[in-house]
This record gives sequence, structure tokens and C-alpha cells, in this order.
Amino acid sequence: MKTVKLGEATTPKDMRIYAIGDIHGYIDLLHDLHQQINEDISANPIANHKIIFLGDYIDRGPDSKACLDYLVKLKNENPDVICLKGNHEDQFEAFLNRPLETAKTYLTYGGVECARSYGVEFFYGHVSDDDILQKHARLKEIVPQSHLNFMTTLEKSAIFGDYMFVHAGIRPNVALDKQNEHDFMWIRSDFIPYRGLYEKVIIHGHTPHYPIEILPNRINADTCAYETGALTCVILQNNEYRILSTGS
Repeated sequence: MKTVKLGEATTPKDMRIYAIGDIHGYIDLLHDLHQQINEDISANPIANHKIIFLGDYIDRGPDSKACLDYLVKLKNENPDVICLKGNHEDQFEAFLNRPLETAKTYLTYGGVECARSYGVEFFYGHVSDDDILQKHARLKEIVPQSHLNFMTTLEKSAIFGDYMFVHAGIRPNVALDKQNEHDFMWIRSDFIPYRGLYEKVIIHGHTPHYPIEILPNRINADTCAYETGALTCVILQNNEYRILSTGS
């Protein structure tokens, strides 16, 4: 199996890629970073570019609804925008479809804040099934169909040149065409410590690391924006990379 490392990996000819890490409901950081991207494109024009969001647009922060509003509009208006599915979008969908089965996990890991952004107030700790179902029904009434369509049509991965983009990572020692899409959204413990090379350099988020983590086999763009204020973008062109970030 042919492998590649950072510095040797290249984008397709005459293509620039902007890959954005986990947003987690911080619309102000999203606005700031997207403005930086637009300024970079204006200062360094290129005909062919892609903007890839690596997932986890919701939960933890205060403005999940606003983030989805923004991304739905952006994706509809710009065919060069690609949005991948993170584990938090996966969990939100699961909660909307199976509330009692998933409430404890989802609400503990940012779902309370997400629901609040839609005007529905859940609470941490023990709550009755009736309370969960009542508020869940209200949430389902409020979440726009455009948000549901967006989440159900999110891509799990993208490949351009020698780079593969996923939310969480891939399973080591498994060919790319044999990977499990669940791993693309959720893997952590088997992926993060691995230092071997892959068929592509992996660009991902999911596992918070500040400052940005840059290794021969991967770049981790999740700089824990909800705690650090640093929402990060990796810019890839030819065999080089640059970094944009908020709060710096």
C-alpha cells in the first residue's frame, strides 16, 4: 500500500483547500474565521478552491441554531462548500429520532445548550421520561426542516489529491475503501496515538488539541474553540500548508 506524508502530499493542481475545525455553536468565531478566509481568497486569488467544514457545528456553545442557519445558507449559495458530519450532528439526529434511548448522553455533552438555542430548556441531571418526551416534541416542532435536511445529507468524508478529510479520523491498517463511516465520525483511541503513514494525509477534528496538532500523517484542526476561542482553518495548496485562526 502506497503511503504519503505531510510535505510530500499535494492538492490537485491549481486547487486551494480551506478546512475548518469544530465550531460547537460559536457563531461569532465562525463569522470571524469565514471573513479571514474570504480576505485570504481576495488577497491570493485562485479560480478553484474548496471550503471544507469538518463537523461538530452544534452543542456546547450558545448559538447552535445560528451556526446551522449560517452553514445551510452558505452551502446552498456556494457549490465550493463541503460540510462533513461530526459525531455531535450524528447524536443530535439520534436524539431527535430516539429521545429516551439517547437523552442521557446527548444532553450531557452539549445537547442542553443546543436545545436552548432553539428556545427549549432541558436540564442536567435526573429528569423524568415524560419531561424528556414533552420537551423533545417541542424541539422537533421548532427545528427547521432545512436543518434536518442539512444534517441528513452531510457527507462523511472527502478526498482531494493526497488529502482525506473526515471529522474524527480513520482506522489504522485498514484500506481507505474498507473504512467504516462510523469511525469517520467517532474514532479516537485507535487513531490519535498512531504514527504510521496512511494512503492520504488525514485532516480532521473531533479530539481537542491546542495549539493545532501537525504530524506527518495528519493535521488536527480542532483547537477546542469552545474553551480557547481559537477556531482554526488549515489552508492546503500544492504541498504546503498555512493556518488561520481566531483569537490570535
